[in-house]
Amino acid sequence: MTLPYERTWAVVETRRFLTEVLANRRVPAAVREQARTLLRHYPGPSDVFNAAWQALADPRLVLEPVFDMSTDGSPSPNWPKPRVLRTSK
Repeated sequence: MTLPYERTWAVVETRRFLTEVLANRRVPAAVREQARTLLRHYPGPSDVFNAAWQALADPRLVLEPVFDMSTDGSPSPNWPKPRVLRTSK
């Protein structure tokens, strides 16, 4: 299971990777153009942070958080501990 902070880290690092691919002249032009196309609409760290902040502001709106407010790959202390659902026997 992917946790919100892991998903956040992956999105932020993917953007960094695509940026590096775009800047590397040794990468074929077609691949760099694909990276440019993807980056046009790819969320930046501030977009991820804002999405996490909105989910944290009203956690009833989401079943599971998509992103965490920490963009450095570590879990944010702001999320409440997961609740354990009890089933009746």
